[in-house]
Amino acid sequence: MRGLDPKERALWNWANVDNLDEFLQEVYSYYIGKGIFCIALSRALNLLTIAFVIGFSTFLAGCVNYSKIRDYSKLRHSQKPTESEVDLMLSDVLVDQCVSRFSGLTLLVFMTFIAFYGWQVVRFGLGLSRLVAMNNFYTHLLNIPDAEVQSIPWNEVVSRISHLRETHPTTSLSSSTMRAGSQGNKLDAHDVANRIMRQENYLIALFNKDVLDLTIPLPGLRLRPPALTKTLEWNLTFSLLGFLFDRRGQVRRQFITNRNRGDLIEGLRRRFIFMAAVNAVFAPFIVVYLLLYSFFRYFEEYHKNPASLGSRQYTQFARWKFREFNELPHLFRRRCHESYPFAQRYLDQFPKERTAIVARFVSFIAGSFMAVLLLASVIDWDLVVHLYITPQYNVLFFITVFTAILAVSRGLVPDEQQTFEPEVLLQGVVERTHYLPEHWKGRFHSTEVHADFGSLYQLKISIFVSELLSVIVTPFVLYKSLPKSAPAIIDFFREFTVHVDGLGYVCSFAVFDFARHGNVKFGAPGGYRDGRMASKEGKMEQSLLGFRAANPDWHPADPVASLFLSRVAAAEATSPRHRQGAHASANGKSSGGGGGGGAASSFTPANSTLAQRSQLYNEAFERSISLAKPGNAAALQASAVKIGPRTHAKPKTLQAVDEDEDGLAATTRLSEADEEETGESGYADARFGRSTSLHHTTDGSAAGVAAGDETSLRGLLNHIGGRW
Repeated sequence: MRGLDPKERALWNWANVDNLDEFLQEVYSYYIGKGIFCIALSRALNLLTIAFVIGFSTFLAGCVNYSKIRDYSKLRHSQKPTESEVDLMLSDVLVDQCVSRFSGLTLLVFMTFIAFYGWQVVRFGLGLSRLVAMNNFYTHLLNIPDAEVQSIPWNEVVSRISHLRETHPTTSLSSSTMRAGSQGNKLDAHDVANRIMRQENYLIALFNKDVLDLTIPLPGLRLRPPALTKTLEWNLTFSLLGFLFDRRGQVRRQFITNRNRGDLIEGLRRRFIFMAAVNAVFAPFIVVYLLLYSFFRYFEEYHKNPASLGSRQYTQFARWKFREFNELPHLFRRRCHESYPFAQRYLDQFPKERTAIVARFVSFIAGSFMAVLLLASVIDWDLVVHLYITPQYNVLFFITVFTAILAVSRGLVPDEQQTFEPEVLLQGVVERTHYLPEHWKGRFHSTEVHADFGSLYQLKISIFVSELLSVIVTPFVLYKSLPKSAPAIIDFFREFTVHVDGLGYVCSFAVFDFARHGNVKFGAPGGYRDGRMASKEGKMEQSLLGFRAANPDWHPADPVASLFLSRVAAAEATSPRHRQGAHASANGKSSGGGGGGGAASSFTPANSTLAQRSQLYNEAFERSISLAKPGNAAALQASAVKIGPRTHAKPKTLQAVDEDEDGLAATTRLSEADEEETGESGYADARFGRSTSLHHTTDGSAAGVAAGDETSLRGLLNHIGGRW
């Protein structure tokens, strides 16, 4: 390869990819890392951060003579200190050859950290060549220079990868991979997402089906929801996925059959117990590193802004419950960030009058003291440093303390001008997180729902304390709780794994198999009658809509999934409000006198934007999801259409198959009645104004939706929690 230019080298690497999953994961990591320079800089500074934490903490722990500092402090506050006795230099308190004087335990911790750092340096060096190769792939094969990686949308990257696969159909995998049955000529957005998230999709399904027992097996510590921390999550990923998947990231074939069920269960149990022992041995080292890193990381932030102590974020358990199948991390992160303002306002506005009364009192006292001290500092600045209120602490120290107390206490006092509307705010959270447990419905104002949501959206300081405690309790969870889940985990992988040509074995929820997992309560046509096979809370249906919204040019291969999408569009097309909106747009166009404003307000298939079409899907899905009410279940089943032989889609229509007109009319009437009960929402995701043209599909069993009337599903994400 020495004589090859960068483009030829990139083509050679593409032609010799023997693990497409790993390669696409690197492609995605390069994308979210924002290019070669950002990734290299981030990794280099991360190495420097680790080196600083190890070096500085070692210096503080073993190279400073703290007894001399204490003696100096006592002497400084004595009655008659001399000038020479008051002065103290840093060199006076340093320990000569401090490393050689370390105790055995301190030296062991130090050498462990040094070995860890050495391994990180080796990984950094080995990763540079792969980073350069990925830069060549983006620059020369995808025609995406490094400067554009930070701004180009991911679906455009996938589109270019698909085009590259079409132009080089026989060079993307080695012959051994083709013999394994994972070679396919097409590589669309769904295939890419399934390969990148092959393992994560199983974790999403495990949390959705509540298969994992993560309770702490100690009296009084059985938390609900379970306290899933990053430490426990890492152990779960290593123990579970490392056992169920091979080195190539593929599901091991022995898990697909029931032949070795007993041996597999016992093997998984032993793996959990082994990791419990490993965590128990390394717990002291992990605690020390977490404490030191967190101190250096967050002290400056909290010192600069004490009110940030009250900031919140979603727990790890909440994130796995919220995340959808085939939802890439950057899309999920954006969805969570959009919900934060609603979540914070929802928790803040709940009545907490007793806390507010105490906070007002503390704020008044702290503010009074701070005002006097600040006034004294204005009169004579020397008082700030040289006036000691106590023998050890001067005015500056107490100003800092009272400032922190005042900031925290004021943060606990609610805004008096704030209106109390928990239903509206939590609905905003539901529309963005797509999470609505059954016991929340109709009870958004209750303290039980408030406490339940608060356990998912916790204070950052509380999450940090949980991380520290997790180092202690994780061995108990791995030793006692998770082994009980081993039979259910093995059965789950056998029952919810399917083989797809061109992909291999994947989670059946991730392929949007409506014939097997469809749930009529969430608008699926027909659906599998075994409730045990359906995802909870309509997770699969939500995932399809979310994935379709993020990839508007993608069409599902499953005819039932295509019918589900077309029924949502058809429900909107037949709604009275849609006709009224079209009439209003027409009036706006005519009143505009042919100007630009009128043209912009009209809605036609040719010039509609994603934002306009999102609003239509918001309303359509609201009517579709309303049929989950018990009283509407019969009508929903009556309106479901059986999939017949393959037919070609009718040009310029919205339906993929012929639906029964009476059933559709009954569905529309029930939807309108429910709409009057639930009311309307003004939320619409208008952030994406890019006009998108959807390709017409002539195969009715695959997509069956004409391009002329197809609309984007992105806006459905706002209402997918349901208002039934």
